Amino acid sequence: MIALYLLAAIAVIGFAADRLFFYPRRRQSDIISQAFPDEWRKQLERDMMHYTRLPQDLRKKLEDGVLLLLDRVSFYGCNDVEVTDAMKRLIAAHGALLTCGMRTGYDSGIRTILVYPDGYRAPSHTAEGMVHTTTSDARLGESWGDGRVVLAWSTLKQEAADPQATSNLAIHEFAHQLDTLDGQADGAPPLSSGEQARNWEAVFSESWERLKAAPTNPHNVLDPYGATNPAEFFAVATEAFFQSPQALQTHEPHLYDCLKGFYQLSPADWGKQT
Repeated sequence: MIALYLLAAIAVIGFAADRLFFYPRRRQSDIISQAFPDEWRKQLERDMMHYTRLPQDLRKKLEDGVLLLLDRVSFYGCNDVEVTDAMKRLIAAHGALLTCGMRTGYDSGIRTILVYPDGYRAPSHTAEGMVHTTTSDARLGESWGDGRVVLAWSTLKQEAADPQATSNLAIHEFAHQLDTLDGQADGAPPLSSGEQARNWEAVFSESWERLKAAPTNPHNVLDPYGATNPAEFFAVATEAFFQSPQALQTHEPHLYDCLKGFYQLSPADWGKQT
């Protein structure tokens, strides 16, 4: 009887270990072994300027990331939006862009994406002493710590295809998802070592203070919105890293190097590869 209980316990432990550790790896391997359809490549070449700039090896990693995100993420249309497969692919490609330099299957935390047709209004709550006020703010996107991302499709689509765009809604909101992987939206995503974390804090603090001191300086590479708080600074810096990499590397070289070390990418060099 004891032997039967032991066998049953071993079987249960084995099943649990398989579901927790081995099954996800097998599923990831199965997903990225699928062929990336030519039709999907043509869409990304047409609709996503970053895809056309990527070196070939990173393009393959982005495609793998798209497949993994489409398998994992749930999409919902808001205000009568019907989220098409093409929309899902373009959105997922921006999530995959941020992680295509990292290890295969890196979990960016994204679980649910809500898509609005345009800008939308969301409730905002403030409290001053005993007085609580609820208003509504106009927004283009949001990111939540539980893996939810909200995006305005018209803005995302326009920025994705525009090689001159200095802002990118999808990159901004997906950067917030990376920031909150350690449980806090504090401008410091999970880093690989104590040394990297100390350098990150020094460089980001200096750059943030510089932006706060002169947010409207027309020569700024970083959007003034980054002066709001450290979380927004990280998201804005990530936008600049991908949208204006040469300018960021020139004007904020230490910030560029920090982001290069985290993302394991160097967008400033991509144009030199074509």
